[in-house]
Amino acid sequence: MNTIMILIFVLLPMGAILLSVVFWSLRNGISPMPTARKVKRTLLKVLPRDINGPIYELGSGWGTLLEPLYRLYPNQQIIGFETSPVPRWFSKLRLLYLRQDNVRVDKRDFFTQDLGGAGMVVCYLYPGAMARLRPKLAAELKEGTWVVSHTFAIPGWQAWQVYEVNDLYRTKIYAYRVSGA
Repeated sequence: MNTIMILIFVLLPMGAILLSVVFWSLRNGISPMPTARKVKRTLLKVLPRDINGPIYELGSGWGTLLEPLYRLYPNQQIIGFETSPVPRWFSKLRLLYLRQDNVRVDKRDFFTQDLGGAGMVVCYLYPGAMARLRPKLAAELKEGTWVVSHTFAIPGWQAWQVYEVNDLYRTKIYAYRVSGA
């Protein structure tokens, strides 16, 4: 009886979670990866302080940046976009204890959402997504909007500033400022 109970209450849910993460990783083209501690520390140090408009984290994954972003910008609306259910639920659990109305994670595909009102966009995506995102950002973001990406640059855009993290990979953080056409 104990073996059946373990199977039903432990292994089946774990298998379902694993299958969900694998399915959504294949569908999205990347698995949800948390931002490394050193990269997160550096990122939070170099982010601009004066932001006008909501902050969007594209592909917020497990939500490891949402709380630090909220702490850095307590008066801004912070919205994480995540389509993969398991990381999104985990993010929502992490945010429960904050009990703040201005930080949340939504089941929305950022490629289909209007990002035009953003004050800053933060992302940790893969090169293909960055290339696909470039024309969307160029078309929708207003002049002066910040776009900050770590590890992967936006192809064809000139970064306002590039920061190098003192980690094993010398991870780059790319800060862009949208200029008028």
